Amino acid sequence: MPNVPCKAAVLLDRFFSREGGVRSFRECYIEITGDKRLTGRIENCDLVRMRESLDTDLWSNVFANSVNRRMVAEYRRGGVYSVWRKLVKIAGNVNDFRTQERVRYGGYGALPTVNQGAAYLALPSPPGEKASYAVSKRGGIESLTLEMVKNDDVQAIRAIPTRLSEAAQRTLNDFVMDFLRTNPVIYDGVALFDAAHGNLGNAALSAVGMEGARTAMRKQTELGSGQRLRITPRFLWVPLDQEETGFNIFRRGTNNDKTFVQSMDVEVVPVLDWTDTNDWCASADPESCPTIELAFLDGQEEPELFMQDHPSAGSLFSHDQVTMKIRHIYGGAVVDYRGLYKSVVV
Repeated sequence: MPNVPCKAAVLLDRFFSREGGVRSFRECYIEITGDKRLTGRIENCDLVRMRESLDTDLWSNVFANSVNRRMVAEYRRGGVYSVWRKLVKIAGNVNDFRTQERVRYGGYGALPTVNQGAAYLALPSPPGEKASYAVSKRGGIESLTLEMVKNDDVQAIRAIPTRLSEAAQRTLNDFVMDFLRTNPVIYDGVALFDAAHGNLGNAALSAVGMEGARTAMRKQTELGSGQRLRITPRFLWVPLDQEETGFNIFRRGTNNDKTFVQSMDVEVVPVLDWTDTNDWCASADPESCPTIELAFLDGQEEPELFMQDHPSAGSLFSHDQVTMKIRHIYGGAVVDYRGLYKSVVV
C-alpha cells in the first residue's frame, strides 16, 4: 500500500508551498486540532477531529515533517549557494565521526626496455599522498511561538523552511569555497596555493592571466612518475566585481575566429561572498581531476529537522514556543592541489 499522507499533512504542505489556496496558518491549526483558543493543550482540542486529520500521528510530527519537506525541496532547488558542486567530488558514505583518510597514489615511470632473454625487473611502487578529515555537525534552533500562531504571522511561519534551507546552503557553500579563499595548509604541510605547488600567480584577471593559469596547470606532474598530467581549467572563480571581466575574456568580438583563450572550455562562476575584488582562481573538472573531497554522514546530503514540543517540559512549557533543530553533518579536505590555481593580485 502506498504511504498516503494524512489530511493535516496535505493541508500544511499546501500552506508552506503557497498552493491550494491555504493562506492562514491559524486556520490550519484550528482545522486540524479543533483548539479554537490556540492554547496548545490537549484538553482544548477536538480529539475526534484530530484523529480524522492526523490518523495515528501527532500534530507536532506532522508540522515538523511539513517544514522538513519544504526545507529539503528548497535545498534541492539549489541556486547561488550551490556553486560548490562545481568544485568538489562527493565521497561515498561516511558512517561515523572518526577521521577519514584518503590516500591518492602516483603513477609509474617509463617502463624499462627488456632485452631478449632477460628478466623483467620489478617496478618501484608508486608513492602516495594522504589527506584526512572528519565530518562535523552544523546546526541551530528555530522557534514557532504562541504569538506567531495567534497573530497568524503567515509570512514569518512560511519563511521558516526557506530560511533554514538557505542557512544550510550558505554554510556548506562557504565551507567549500573557503578552501580557495583562505588558502589553508594541506596534507603535505604546504599552503594549498604555493610556489612549491606550482599553482600560485599574481597576474590580474585577463586573457594573459588565464593563459598563465592554463600553462601552469598543464605543467603539473604526476606524483612518482613526474609525467605531465595535461590538466586544463574548467571553471574560473571570480568575485562579483570581476564577473564581467571574466565573461569578456571568453567572448568573441568582431573577429569570427576564436583566439587561443576563447578556445578554452571554461565556465565563469561568480562567488557572492568573496570580498577581495582582485584575486581569482581556476579549477579543473572535479570528475576528471578530483581536488576537494566532500562527505556527508551516512550519505545524508540534505539537512535534517527535529522538533521538541513536550507540553510540560522544555521551551513549550517555559517560553510558549515549539523549537525546531536543524542539523547538517559533513566534512571535507583538499586531496590534490594539482587541479587548482590561484592568482593573488597585489
